[in-house]
Amino acid sequence: MGFFDKVKQFAGGKNTAHVEVLSLNDKAPAAAVFAISDDTLIGSMKVIADQTCTMLAMKYEVLLRTETNGQWGNVIIASNKDTFTTEMTAGQSFEHAFKVNGIDLEKYLGFQNYNDLAAVVGHPKIKLLVNCIADVKGSPFDPCAEVEVKLGPSKAGPVLAKTTVIEGNPADIASFPVGDSVLKGTVEVTGRGPCVLTATRYEIHLELQTDKGPVDVVVAKDQTPKLVKNPLSISFGGTNINFPLKMGKGDKAVQTWMVSDIDLKAKLKEHGFDPDAAAGDSRVKLVVMNIADVEGQPDAAKARTEVRLT
Repeated sequence: MGFFDKVKQFAGGKNTAHVEVLSLNDKAPAAAVFAISDDTLIGSMKVIADQTCTMLAMKYEVLLRTETNGQWGNVIIASNKDTFTTEMTAGQSFEHAFKVNGIDLEKYLGFQNYNDLAAVVGHPKIKLLVNCIADVKGSPFDPCAEVEVKLGPSKAGPVLAKTTVIEGNPADIASFPVGDSVLKGTVEVTGRGPCVLTATRYEIHLELQTDKGPVDVVVAKDQTPKLVKNPLSISFGGTNINFPLKMGKGDKAVQTWMVSDIDLKAKLKEHGFDPDAAAGDSRVKLVVMNIADVEGQPDAAKARTEVRLT
């Protein structure tokens, strides 16, 4: 192949395939609704090859698009990526399920001084978009599909939960060995209005990207106050909340917690993953979920934190 033929093939990478967004939150994209308080988006996409090519990964971006002085601008507020290699020929297609976690739309709206969340829904200068991208080997123009998602009212309750400490380190830099069986941390609950805090709960999850799509596995859990006594639980100091706790706007409460009986290796093997390779496997995520229950509220406040496996 001559030089100019190679250049032509490289520059034409945008024609190697095309992408369709099939569903968002279990609905067709046009019917999907994303509540301002939601922190997770699930969906599915379809990739159709227009010519022979190699797919290296699927990427997903959640974007906040706003208009200021007649100009529209985008901010990526969350993203995710599934890495795998798939050889495709012209006309071949496949569907792929995905999940994007860690979405904090309220924070990014606040950065742009949109603090009245009730006014955000239906606002003509605020849009939420999802961009699904197919990473094609050798192409500078990755095919993608962008769709707008309708914004729904916030479902956030009267408290906000935040994981502050995990295994003695700040939550955003914490790590946990695959073979350990006990995980400790701290949750901070902040009142958004008058309420009664009745319990804090703690769950250890494995979020796995399998050949059949994403799987969420609850590995172990506990709560305070305890409903069933756990003989392996011990006191290790820290700060404790006296439940039930009456809270007002701005009030903070801190609870130190521990979850035992964790067996990551068994759960990984059960779902076809090699425990010894899990620490470097992008398909495996260890997640700590801290949950705050409020009297009379059906939807608990949740704080999701990814923890690096070692």
